[in-house]
Amino acid sequence: MRIEQLTFTRFLAAILIVVFHFGNGVFPFNLPGLTTLISFGYIGVSYFFVLSGFVMIVAYGREQSGISFKNYYLNRLAKIYPVYITALILALLVTKPQVEATKLGSETLLIQSFLPRFLPSYNLPDWSLSVELLFYLLYPLLLNLFFLKNRIFKIGVFIVGFWMLSQIINYLLGLHNNGTEIYHNFIYYHPFVHLNEFLAGNFTGLVFLRFLQSEYLRSDKPLLALMLVFILGIAWLRWMQLHGFNWAVNFHNGLLVLFFAPLILFLSLNRGFFAKIFNHSLLVFLGEISYCIYILQLPLYTLFNNWFKLNNPLTALYFYIVFLIACSSIVYLYIEIPGKRLVRKYLKNA
Repeated sequence: MRIEQLTFTRFLAAILIVVFHFGNGVFPFNLPGLTTLISFGYIGVSYFFVLSGFVMIVAYGREQSGISFKNYYLNRLAKIYPVYITALILALLVTKPQVEATKLGSETLLIQSFLPRFLPSYNLPDWSLSVELLFYLLYPLLLNLFFLKNRIFKIGVFIVGFWMLSQIINYLLGLHNNGTEIYHNFIYYHPFVHLNEFLAGNFTGLVFLRFLQSEYLRSDKPLLALMLVFILGIAWLRWMQLHGFNWAVNFHNGLLVLFFAPLILFLSLNRGFFAKIFNHSLLVFLGEISYCIYILQLPLYTLFNNWFKLNNPLTALYFYIVFLIACSSIVYLYIEIPGKRLVRKYLKNA
């Protein structure tokens, strides 16, 4: 089952991360409310993790007999690895770092986030794919042995409890931050600190399958209410910034599940205005190329600056985003899609 209105949100999250990395101080992102939002742009990765868990359930949650480990792993590998390795090679070519063999090996095998001393990666954003690797390895076990064998209430109690415990642990880890790079890499990038986000997405997917026929949840009202909460939240964060408050909470490791989970659920169920807009073919295509946008953002930024050398930050940012979207479209059409087709052909003939 494909839920097209969710696809465009991946593009929005990817662009939010791009602007967070490269658009600081550029109009209109230097306006008060948007400045606050962009300063928390890293939360786009957290959204990806929750959405990943949701999509896995929607795609496989009705397979009452379970899923094939081999087919699942091959499909996941075909989805992420061709573009992943393309981005890594491009990053090495354009940034020309001093390469350490073991670090490069860990990044090639997608295990760099498990080993904090190998971060930051040569292609900085690809740490999140290492986190996704843990999710992909665990998911067939979770589905076959837990989700398909238990009632939704029991699953919900476990996942909510796991999420609450993870937030307490994340808070305590943040309080005892010793300031070293390895400790920072562990508490922000290690796959296990993000597992709660994937599981929350799984549970949201199970709730979605159960409430498909709810007329109220299919209307625009829940989404409008959630957007109001979001705007009030941004206003509160802005007020905190202006008054010099230093919050001790960590938005990076799953706290925003409280917002992302209902957003994904309500948007998936929506059959009103939002569904009509987000289902436009152009917006769906932008969502489809979002993985390429995210993983290619650093090497293409370096390449863009080497080629064009634009001095005006505003012009440079918007031309770069157009350049990034165009290159990502090419990689999507000629690397990501063919890679998936090859795997499907292999599975069909196997």
